[in-house]
Amino acid sequence: MLYSRQIYVTRVEGKELTIVMSGKAKYTAGVSLIVMFIGFVATIPWDSIAWVRFIQSGFEAGLVGGLADWFAVTALFRHPLGIPIPHTALLPKNRERVTQALISIVENELLSKESLTRKLESLQIGRRLLELIERKLGTTEAKAALIRLIETVLEQIPWDEAARLADREIRRQAGSLNVPELLQTGVSYAIERQYDEKAVNGLLDVVYDLVSRTDTRDRLGALAVNAVSQMNTGGFMSFAMNAFAGFVSEEKLGGIIQEQLLREIVRLKNGQDSNRRWIVGELRAYAQSFGKSEEQREALEAWKTELLGSLDLTDKAAQALGDIRGRLAVFIREERFADEYLIPYLIRAIHNLKADSDSMQTMEQFIRSGLTQWIGENHHQIGKLIKENVDRFDNATLIEMMEDKIGQDLQWIRVNGAICGFFIGLILAAIQEFV
Repeated sequence: MLYSRQIYVTRVEGKELTIVMSGKAKYTAGVSLIVMFIGFVATIPWDSIAWVRFIQSGFEAGLVGGLADWFAVTALFRHPLGIPIPHTALLPKNRERVTQALISIVENELLSKESLTRKLESLQIGRRLLELIERKLGTTEAKAALIRLIETVLEQIPWDEAARLADREIRRQAGSLNVPELLQTGVSYAIERQYDEKAVNGLLDVVYDLVSRTDTRDRLGALAVNAVSQMNTGGFMSFAMNAFAGFVSEEKLGGIIQEQLLREIVRLKNGQDSNRRWIVGELRAYAQSFGKSEEQREALEAWKTELLGSLDLTDKAAQALGDIRGRLAVFIREERFADEYLIPYLIRAIHNLKADSDSMQTMEQFIRSGLTQWIGENHHQIGKLIKENVDRFDNATLIEMMEDKIGQDLQWIRVNGAICGFFIGLILAAIQEFV
């Protein structure tokens, strides 16, 4: 290879920065200048010959053009030959002006507020954001991030305050209950499902068991004998009652009463028995009328107030919420939580949102409005960022970087200057020869 690559190593903010520059363009520019110089010198001994003098004019003009362009290109970055000629090393001397001009172009032309805002209006940012989220939802990283987010939310919930809030809310809701109306709803529900019939049957079973006992029989006999002895009757009725009491013992009389009561209880268990229908009807009528009078309503309201005042559900609510928290913490760590519940739910929510044109339009407008405001508040940061990045480099490093990016084109200016000068020299020599 006739050309090489130049490698510059510098340090910016404590870090090494390596810049690799191609030497091909410099080599070509140098060769063109040397060719013009050699051609000019080589033709001097034979400049008396017309065609040699003609060619010499081309080499001379090419040499002048190449040197002039070399001076111009070099003067952009440094002093030619190290000589501090006025109006050379333009970029280092005018670094601040160049930086400000670059900032102005970027801020006011390339990335102006208006152009950024117009670009935002043509983008469906919300829809693209939803599509990106939907694509990423199934990844392991997304699942882990969502689960961690839920865990963080659970950890940040003030559970003690939530328990107190639950206690207050339960009291408030219970305090607004219409107890008579609620009671009548319960009565209607019980009658509709014949719970009153079942209650009567249960009560009859209890009474039957009580009456069947031996001690009950004895008590019934004693009560009957005592009642007979205390009856104030005269004449034949008194004689008959005393004779009956002397003939029948307490045990026998109690057995007679017990047997009769048991038969009546068995009859009352028959759903079609007239006495049973009367009892059930009276119970229903009483239950359906309960709470309708002003006195009963006031009594129920006072009972409700007293009950709520005596209750403290904070501990119970805290215990219930603690159980819920523990179960949630375990459940969200199960693999099926994300696969079967969380991700499908989020995907459905995204699909529903995308299908709702009004919601999408509202979301797009919200995002654009927020971004437009953010751009307006932070647009000056673009220029600040450019200046900070430019200021990171010293003059030598900055020049090397610029030469790396545009140096090749600048060197071709030197080549073109030599070649164009050569042909212009030929043209001028021809004009001079024939005029």
